[in-house]
Amino acid sequence: MIDFDLNGRKLALDESVVRDLRGRALAGAGSSSTLNDLAVILTRALSEQKQVTLRRGESRALERLLERTT
Repeated sequence: MIDFDLNGRKLALDESVVRDLRGRALAGAGSSSTLNDLAVILTRALSEQKQVTLRRGESRALERLLERTT
């Protein structure tokens, strides 16, 4: 599990979910600097395995990707 802090809200995601989200963020990175930043952060989160704090724009981008997952 990888823990995220989304503007004070805690979220724990399975590594496989984070890998999927990273792939989708990378796919959209060419048209969105926020998705590019999110992809970099998710890559780092996967390698470091520690809590990640996201800024507001990155939090929203992650939430949008998660909404499309379910």
